[in-house]
Amino acid sequence: MNSPVRMLAVTAAALACFSRPAKAQFTPGQPGALSRAEAIESAEHVKAKHLTAVAPPHGEQEFDHVEHHYLDPIFNPNPFGVLMGGLPTGAGFSLGPQYVRRGLLDEHLTIDANAVGSTKKWYGASTSFNFADLFNGHFETKVDGGYQNAASMPYYGEGPDSSKDGRSDFRREFTTTHADGLTHFFGQKLTTGYSVGGLLVHVGPGDLGDWPSTGNIYTPANTPGLAKQSNFVVGTSIVDLDLTRPSYDSPSGLELEADDSQFWDRSGNNASFHLLQTQATYYVPFWNGMRTLAFRARNETTFHGADQQVPFYLQPTLGGPDDLRGYERYRFYDNGSSVLSGEYRWPVSQALELALFGDGGNVYQRAGLIGLRDLRADGGFGIRFKNKQATVMRCDVGFSPEGVRVWFVFNGSFSKLSRIF
Repeated sequence: MNSPVRMLAVTAAALACFSRPAKAQFTPGQPGALSRAEAIESAEHVKAKHLTAVAPPHGEQEFDHVEHHYLDPIFNPNPFGVLMGGLPTGAGFSLGPQYVRRGLLDEHLTIDANAVGSTKKWYGASTSFNFADLFNGHFETKVDGGYQNAASMPYYGEGPDSSKDGRSDFRREFTTTHADGLTHFFGQKLTTGYSVGGLLVHVGPGDLGDWPSTGNIYTPANTPGLAKQSNFVVGTSIVDLDLTRPSYDSPSGLELEADDSQFWDRSGNNASFHLLQTQATYYVPFWNGMRTLAFRARNETTFHGADQQVPFYLQPTLGGPDDLRGYERYRFYDNGSSVLSGEYRWPVSQALELALFGDGGNVYQRAGLIGLRDLRADGGFGIRFKNKQATVMRCDVGFSPEGVRVWFVFNGSFSKLSRIF
């Protein structure tokens, strides 16, 4: 049996052996040669110098070249460029000059001013001052003002049973101003805020000569707000919970949004109400992110007192490229609307995506009628042109019992909640 002294001596010898620097291994006949580990590291370093990145396909290279040298200087100006869009859906192709100054006040302030006109004689202008990334990215505030003249808004009457034969048009002019404050939490996953502003409204005869004017075939009895327009003070509470994360082509996960807007009628026309908008969007990528199932549920409901009404020009609507894509724009009006959409998406390349979609929705008179009655549905396919950040242009073809509709628009299919006022 080993004595304790002998065991301590053996242990000390072993520790001394492990603590000595390893001797370099020399190849016979080559004094000072590298050790095997050093030789492997040196070979890998030489190999890395000769590696080249795998080039993207030729089509993607061409798209990136056009985007960088031609599209970005025009559509992402600093300071002068061109704004494509900027008017409500239905305006036709719209275009106009834009002035943008970014990175002011230590990278916090962006100034944006633009004026646009369309092929349907709609036009508008707006100016905004956006202070972002304040208090370490936890707060932003924005002040803006604008004017919109929608020369030919379609109106088919109120309710889910409105007929295409009852189509008419009216002119809708909005003059607005807003002051917004938004707070961001948890890495901007949660956003809350409030917006207060003013809305001046003017409604008159439309500009489409082959459509009758709304005021000629409808009356104040069946079209609230037709005889008298109101001016409003508007306050909106905003909540956005974004639990999505990046994926190969589309995001992955869930986003929940809610906007609650209170309209105070300042013209004495008994038109005070509030509008609750909610939306849930869910993305399910699969096949290594090369395919995506996307779902969107949106609801808009108005509430008003017994002696108040919701003017028809501020009622929720359905129909068009952003909800029921197989129906005309603004096909259905009423005090509330619901829509559920689903898409199957797959990328053809980095710049091109294809999709199959289906939409279903309805409008209703009051919140108690929310459900599946009077449901309208459609289906179709889409082609989307994308850059690394977002959809640049979208073409959707929708089929419904009322015909085929083809849409060319410059936004994504499931846009975030936004205001028309």
